[in-house]
Amino acid sequence: MNETQFIEATEALMDQVEAALEDSGVDADIDRAGNVLTIELDNGEQVVINRHGPTQQMWLASRRGGLHFAASDDGSWRCTRTGADFWQALSETLGAAAGEPVQLRRR
Repeated sequence: MNETQFIEATEALMDQVEAALEDSGVDADIDRAGNVLTIELDNGEQVVINRHGPTQQMWLASRRGGLHFAASDDGSWRCTRTGADFWQALSETLGAAAGEPVQLRRR
């Protein structure tokens, strides 16, 4: 994937995350500044998603730790350590931060 394709894919992913959060009913403030999307839950916990251009990865960070995701041939984003799907990992991370189950779905 060239740099332009990577930027387009990551912008689309962040747009999808914002839409999924709006649809989910999760009580959170969403702030997007450049290549960083910060999700702040009503309890003050934060989850941060950012594009990391040099490695062509999306990074997901919270108090629990961080995960790195790379684009797969099928268009999904997979954890570089575990192979976990981005959406499942994001749902689990948000659920842990919120203290209740969260299940995000792409539009």
